[in-house]
Amino acid sequence: MMKQVSEVELAYKILQKTGHSMYFRELITEVLELKGRRIHSLAHAMSEVHTQINMDSRFVHMGKGMWGLVEWSPQQLSAHSVGDDADSVPSSFSSRREKLFEEIQQEYVASAAEPGERE
Repeated sequence: MMKQVSEVELAYKILQKTGHSMYFRELITEVLELKGRRIHSLAHAMSEVHTQINMDSRFVHMGKGMWGLVEWSPQQLSAHSVGDDADSVPSSFSSRREKLFEEIQQEYVASAAEPGERE
C-alpha cells in the first residue's frame, strides 16, 4: 500500500505521526525506506523528495535543515487565513527557498561526482 502513496504524502504522514520537526535527511530517508522502490542514486532520490517537500505548502522549513508542518505554527496559520496569499507570505520566504534549492543542487552535483553513486 505504501508503494501507491506519493513520497510527499509519506513525508506528511511521518511528520504528523511524530508530531515534531525532523532533519530533512532523516525524514527523506524514512520516506524512501517506506516507499521501498529501487534507487539508482540516493542523492538524486533525496533531491527529488526534498524538492517535492519544498514545493508543497503543507511543509515549512524551520531552519538548519529541519522541516515541519505549517499546521503546527499558529503564526503561519493566522497569516494564511487572513486573505491575500501574496501579502501573507514573508518576503524572506522566497529568498530562503532559492537558497535552499541552490544548496540541494550543489549537494546533488557534488554527490553525483562521487564514484559508486552513478546511475
